[in-house]
Amino acid sequence: MAVTAIDNDPPARPTAYRAVWRWHFYAGLFTAPLLVILTLTGALYLFDREVDGWWNREIQTVAVAGAPLPLATQEAAVARALPDARIGRVRLPHGPGEASVWNVRLPDGAMRDVYLDPYRGRVTGTVDPATQPTNIIRDLHGNLMAGEAGSYVVELIACWTLVMLATGIWLWWPRRWKLKGVFVPRLSATGRRFWRDLHAIPATVNAVLVALLILTGLPWSAFWGHQFARIGESVPFIAPSPNFRAAPKVDGGAGANDHAMHDPEAAKLPWTIRQTTPPHGSGGHHHGDHQRIGIADIERLLPLLDRQQFGEGVRIFYPADPASVFTISYVPDKAEGQRTIYVDPANGRIIGNVGWENYSPIAKAVEWGVELHVGRQYGLANQLANLTVCLALIGGVVAGIVLWWRRRPKGELAAPALHPTDRLPPIVVGMIAAMAILFPLVGASLLIVLGFQRSVRAFARVGRT
Repeated sequence: MAVTAIDNDPPARPTAYRAVWRWHFYAGLFTAPLLVILTLTGALYLFDREVDGWWNREIQTVAVAGAPLPLATQEAAVARALPDARIGRVRLPHGPGEASVWNVRLPDGAMRDVYLDPYRGRVTGTVDPATQPTNIIRDLHGNLMAGEAGSYVVELIACWTLVMLATGIWLWWPRRWKLKGVFVPRLSATGRRFWRDLHAIPATVNAVLVALLILTGLPWSAFWGHQFARIGESVPFIAPSPNFRAAPKVDGGAGANDHAMHDPEAAKLPWTIRQTTPPHGSGGHHHGDHQRIGIADIERLLPLLDRQQFGEGVRIFYPADPASVFTISYVPDKAEGQRTIYVDPANGRIIGNVGWENYSPIAKAVEWGVELHVGRQYGLANQLANLTVCLALIGGVVAGIVLWWRRRPKGELAAPALHPTDRLPPIVVGMIAAMAILFPLVGASLLIVLGFQRSVRAFARVGRT
């Protein structure tokens, strides 16, 4: 099947339009397949709590019976049920009719989530966290289930989606402002005009919101997010919190950051906390019994969290090794309520207490953006708004594919034609250059594309001679 070029541009601005259209086409061609996967998984993950509740309804739902048992009593019940397991974390219930979830490591290294009725102290069930639907969805959304390499691919797709949006807005920008065909699709039209309106208008209206979701997700990306945090070493305005000194190594750190390599719940720690090195407990400086306090001592500190105002969202991480600490991670739906407390396991002393008031201006913006991104900051309205953005994005991609399919010469694969006089307008060149600087993966991939294009042209000139 031959690959040809589509050549049907508006006569008013032919050279610029064709050049921008070609960039928009290839940006869409590169991003569309994986962008649909990322958007679908993102839409599903908006309802992770609801999906988990339904999937584990038989073991997560419990009958309320007075006040919950002390955490030490619950811990003892888990230890009796799995005597050889090591407890690593407990997630407190989000509501009065839910089980507490204790994450344990078995002697063979496998991890299990143990659901415990907090009123009766009995285990209702155990699950492998790696097989939970929302954890699979999260891995697909974050790294396509391909580890660190997949994270780089996701970041590249996200950044090139911004290029696609920018060039798409330029193509949509009207010569004459009017309602139909600019802001309202001409549904009575037929053929290409119908599909053009169905693609361009909703996608343009949705573009700003899609860009917001991308930008609020980028701090968690493998390359850009890490480099962004490192700027805080010398720029306090960007530093996640006043005690920030340097971004931790991927295989370093202690406490809750160590759990993040293995426990899906630890991946939900705030960006601010993941980018700061947790303090060491005094047990890391001598031999012997480094943990002299237990979960009962940690439970007594929970009143320091403003749960009455912000609701639930407490996870307690046990020390991972003699140098680690107890970590109380409080991540309610509203970012303003976040608090992380580090406790020395040797003596129960609070050695770190980081809350919203300690975050830098950029850290506050990032945490607000993360909660907005996952649909928590403004409750159900936030979830539904994000879902609408996701569905509109998928619809725009599908309409764009149909539009391209109808424009191409019959029976051929085709890309927009590029004439020798075609040039990108300065504003588009500036936008792409700015993105290449702000997002280095875009810049690196752009150099590869331009180098390949230059090589093809050089070979073509040699062939003609």
